[in-house]
Amino acid sequence: MQKESSIFLPSQVSVKVHPVVIFNILDHYIRRNDNQDRVIGTLLGFNNDGVIEIRNCFPVVHSESEQIAVEMEYQRKMLDLHLKSSPREPIIGWYATGNDINENSVHINNYYREEMGNITPIHLTVDTGLFNDTMGIHAYQAHNLSLTPDSSLGSYFSKLPLEILSFEAENAGLESIAQTKYSENQQPTSLLSELESLKTSLTKLDDMLDQITSYIDAVEKGTIQGDPHLGRFLAKTIQALPKANAQVMDKVINNSVKDLLMIVYLSSLTRSQLAVAEKVRQSLN
Repeated sequence: MQKESSIFLPSQVSVKVHPVVIFNILDHYIRRNDNQDRVIGTLLGFNNDGVIEIRNCFPVVHSESEQIAVEMEYQRKMLDLHLKSSPREPIIGWYATGNDINENSVHINNYYREEMGNITPIHLTVDTGLFNDTMGIHAYQAHNLSLTPDSSLGSYFSKLPLEILSFEAENAGLESIAQTKYSENQQPTSLLSELESLKTSLTKLDDMLDQITSYIDAVEKGTIQGDPHLGRFLAKTIQALPKANAQVMDKVINNSVKDLLMIVYLSSLTRSQLAVAEKVRQSLN
């Protein structure tokens, strides 16, 4: 039994997806029509030596009620508009909500294969049904089963390694969104100030140091079995720290905190002066 030759080999391909793609897919699902069970769309990004990075996406109108219908002309127009602003992010596949891959998925995948010049597309699924109380996010690649190069017995989807990748700016947004995770009223949240952000970072660092200390104490007492990989990681982390005595480190930290407090104070003073000036201007008018 032979597999169809492809630019991508399943054993050599891995996928990285940015959080903004997941949010766009969820937004598309929320805004779907009442009679739609799932939504689909186009994935955009690039391939770097077998590492597929999904950076963007846009929705595509489709129907699966009586027969499969995909607005590929709409997809082409949207792709042309996207390439004008981001020419380095071509089409790399398509997404669908749900946890299942059915017969319709095979036909839609073939539509995208034709649009991509017979390059095997990436298929991303986002489980909006929260099967097992988790939002499963998986990446697949379809391959043909055949006895001869000219025949086809069907298609199968092989799962690919998937990693959620984010930029530093995206991490700030994700941390802000995570603040409402345990909120009962689900009120909108705002970004933290520099001082609040510093306090949050130091609190997290203190918690992680406590966890590491507890782990090392438990290993020394023989309560738990030590992990060699974790031990080597901690050793490398300690070696990467700058060599300085406690007094020098305290002085550096105190100076940095004083500088930050001064900037916060000047910013607050500037806002107050501007508010007073605006009140004076309005009273004169």
